[in-house]
Amino acid sequence: MPQLIVTAVGPDRPGLVADLTRHVYDVGASLADSRMVNLRGHFALLALIEGPPESLASLRSKLESEGTGMGLRLEMYEAAAATSSASGRVPYRLKVYSNDQPGIASRVTALLRQHSINIEELETRIESAPFAGTPLFVLEGVITLPQGTSARRMREELATLGEKIGCDIDLDPI
Repeated sequence: MPQLIVTAVGPDRPGLVADLTRHVYDVGASLADSRMVNLRGHFALLALIEGPPESLASLRSKLESEGTGMGLRLEMYEAAAATSSASGRVPYRLKVYSNDQPGIASRVTALLRQHSINIEELETRIESAPFAGTPLFVLEGVITLPQGTSARRMREELATLGEKIGCDIDLDPI
């Protein structure tokens, strides 16, 4: 089935998701996969929408004409046929937490890249540390290890990196 990738950013407000999803429904398309988040008052959306070609063309036209009125900057792309890269890969949950400091995400993801580990999902945030109240950096994600990659070895390498940069890093099977 044809697919359209939609990204949207703008000021957050109540009802924004309802407005967007109503347009998808009205043209007879379907919201297949999406991520939506309020980033400290800024709405961000990444969505994969499926439907017949005429429905996706209608949705594109509708969003182009009404996006500004909703306060959103939108971009739309026709999605190429996807090929599954998950075959033979094993999913794990990754969690990193530390006192906030620059470079944590960069250094952790560089180590993952060295081992051809794919990041399926990734979220970062700053929280207030329990009891101390100091800024705590948290990175959570889902990664897939290529077939033949040792989870034990990855845990050891992540622990070594964690010691080097002052982070706790957990890697658990899903």
